[in-house]
Amino acid sequence: MKKQLFILVSFIFFGASVFAQGITNKGAVITVNSGTYLIVDNNGGYFNETDGSNHGQIDLDGTLQIEGNFENNVTDAGQHVFINTDGTGTIIFAGTADQHILNATANAFIDFENLTVNKSSNTVFVDDGSAATVEGNLTVTAGTFRLSSPADGEAPSGSLITNGTVSGAGNLYVDRHFETNGRYQYISMPVTNASDDLFDSGYNGDFNPNLYTYDESYNAPGTPPNTNYSNWTDPTYAFYNAWIQVAADGSTIGLTAGTGYITYNNIELDVNFGGSPSDLNNNASYAPAVSFNANDGNSDYYDGWNIIGNPYPCALDFTALSLNDVNNCLYMWDGDVGNYKYYNNGGTSYDDGTNVVNGATKYIPAMQSFAIKTTSDVSPSVTIDATDRTHNTQTMYKSSKDAPKYGETQFVKLSTADGDFTDETVVRFIDGSQEGFDNEYDAYKMFPNNPPVMIYSLVTNPETPIAINSLPIEDIGTSIPLGFISAEAGTYTITAEDVVFDAGTDVKLIDTYENTETLLYDGTEYSFSTNAGEVRDRFYLFSATSGIDNPEEGEDMLFSSDVWSNENKLYIAIKSNKLIDANVKVYDVLGRTVIDQNVNGSYNIINIPGASGTYFVKLTGANGISKTKKVFIKK
Repeated sequence: MKKQLFILVSFIFFGASVFAQGITNKGAVITVNSGTYLIVDNNGGYFNETDGSNHGQIDLDGTLQIEGNFENNVTDAGQHVFINTDGTGTIIFAGTADQHILNATANAFIDFENLTVNKSSNTVFVDDGSAATVEGNLTVTAGTFRLSSPADGEAPSGSLITNGTVSGAGNLYVDRHFETNGRYQYISMPVTNASDDLFDSGYNGDFNPNLYTYDESYNAPGTPPNTNYSNWTDPTYAFYNAWIQVAADGSTIGLTAGTGYITYNNIELDVNFGGSPSDLNNNASYAPAVSFNANDGNSDYYDGWNIIGNPYPCALDFTALSLNDVNNCLYMWDGDVGNYKYYNNGGTSYDDGTNVVNGATKYIPAMQSFAIKTTSDVSPSVTIDATDRTHNTQTMYKSSKDAPKYGETQFVKLSTADGDFTDETVVRFIDGSQEGFDNEYDAYKMFPNNPPVMIYSLVTNPETPIAINSLPIEDIGTSIPLGFISAEAGTYTITAEDVVFDAGTDVKLIDTYENTETLLYDGTEYSFSTNAGEVRDRFYLFSATSGIDNPEEGEDMLFSSDVWSNENKLYIAIKSNKLIDANVKVYDVLGRTVIDQNVNGSYNIINIPGASGTYFVKLTGANGISKTKKVFIKK
């Protein structure tokens, strides 16, 4: 008896084999029952979800053979083509020409049950910028399954997550276009059989002289001064020797999944990873080797840096990684702009702009290596699990410029630029954070080679440059020193990108060289002239809470002043009118008076030439109320 086609609320196909002349589904649910084999030829598999009620989807328990392209063009992010992914349904790509899996709109990913590629000599592509998940098994029986890469490297390669087995006698490749033309690219391997000869472009022989790993155990000669960025390129300390070539001349070496590498070539590279489907880094977990060695005699700023890599052909969620004795921050090199991006995973439950610098997100692209910093030699470790994989095409966060709601983070984000190069720093106030460097909430500042401009804040003991500086809420009202670098003498601008504080709190940028105060709002710009080099004693952030300008109680008045030191200078910021014309006495540890003078105005700088060590500063108002603070002064 001839099989019947019933058109009810949905299209229901019965029987062993039904053929369709290309299918455009714009409203109904297609049900393919177990045992049914439906063939969609021509340009099949074009689906449209119109109202969020599962219309335009497929309930697949049988087999659906596609001989054209398969496109999900839903407009609602996260709306899948297939209603169920319980492992019983199979999609077979068996067209006579190349076929494409593609997402027409961002986040319109395709979630297959089982996927089979059974072609003669043709290819099934997951197009660049598109993504597919295979909940069951991926089988490349014949032909080629390929994750495409755009020729210009602007979009991500096709993204793939597989949760079952990956097998077959066909071919599977993960393509990647590397924009390494005259710059370094941080890379990692999505397959198990990768070797350094994949990057041999333009070189005679097997050995690639421009492929490196980072040796965390490298011990710099001498004792580098504390956290001076120029020490990374100073031949005295030869930190460049920490980058080691992956193979000896004339040899080829396998590259390890989870390990991070960098490559440099004078031409662009198109690399095709893979070959056999079983080579794909599928749903295994990885634990790249990381270490901490105290390799210099002065500061651990240079120690504990490890380069590891995303081992999957899809994005990786940094917040899902298991970190032990590791600074809670992602450090990622952006070769397009020549600067580092930072994402800190502490302090906020959402991306509010306070935990990102230079446009970072929590997502690590496929085939991307990144830096982490271990904090202890006891048991540092990183575990990358298959459950940490994700497809990512989301745009960068947009921070709120409104006053914070209850529980939101108060912060200021500053930026500076020179031509196309930009750099940012964040100072934020979070309950639970600590003064000094905090491995949970802070990010070290990393420096590219000879940066045109850089801006960062500083913590003391030891003095350390910070990209994301998190301070306790009670530290609102203190002064935070800033560092600034310019490669050339000239006029530069510091811009307040975001200033988010409770009503009544003012934030000022202090320029001690010009003795100026600039009240910061969103978009405030401060321009200044400077010589080439680094300055760490010129700029400060100074927050003041209105409403205590004329405090009545002694404790309030004491709170409304701030005293700190940098190098051989003493800084006194006064927020109370009752402390104007106050007396300042500075004592050494033996009780001898070093300074005895009056100060006036809200901001004061006192030079203490020749002083070195611990001193005590006593600030006394006209009403006799005093405040004493211990400071450290160095020559």
